[in-house]
Amino acid sequence: MIQQSENRLIVQIKTKYISNFTDIMKISAIQNFGSLHMEDLCNIRGTVVSLPKRITDDRTHTGFSTKDIRVGDEAIFSFSIVYDFIQVEDKDPLYKNLITYKGEEYWQADITKIYAVIRDGEIIMVNGYVMASEFQDDKIVLSAASKKAKNSKSSTVMHIGNPKENQKKIPVKQGDTIYFNPLKVQKYQINHKPFIILQQQQVLGKLKANPKSKS
Repeated sequence: MIQQSENRLIVQIKTKYISNFTDIMKISAIQNFGSLHMEDLCNIRGTVVSLPKRITDDRTHTGFSTKDIRVGDEAIFSFSIVYDFIQVEDKDPLYKNLITYKGEEYWQADITKIYAVIRDGEIIMVNGYVMASEFQDDKIVLSAASKKAKNSKSSTVMHIGNPKENQKKIPVKQGDTIYFNPLKVQKYQINHKPFIILQQQQVLGKLKANPKSKS
């Protein structure tokens, strides 16, 4: 079986896109690309086939590990795994992460682009990634004393797991309302259910629950 020496998992994806890509592009061209988001078109789930032999301790990969990922898990990953190709005139795109082995298609997925795995029906966030609900424009006015919080947005945490190995886990759990810089998150959807992805260290704070009043 194929195995990368470092940093990259091998995953198998059923289809590259969730719909007919050519038809979508034609419709989008007619609409002047008004509502086209590639992250909504690419398949962002695939089965983990193999893990890398090691994760390098370089600037990009420091703190990342495969400890929460197993062969056979269904991985949730960045749309760029599929949507990284060279378009050749009159030919099919050349996908940079695609490998063909014994007639089967496999994809190289850098560990930094793996957000979560699904195992026994449970979503397990990996390497410090957080999944939160789609955010709306807030009308809440936060204290101007915090420049970071001033322009933040809020969402409800859907799933959170272990932090990266070189960081401490933040005091946030599923169901908490968190604040973040909207420019730092990535928007996705699975089965038409939108969500966002961000790193734990990108959480600026959480909504503090009101203390229960004493009777």
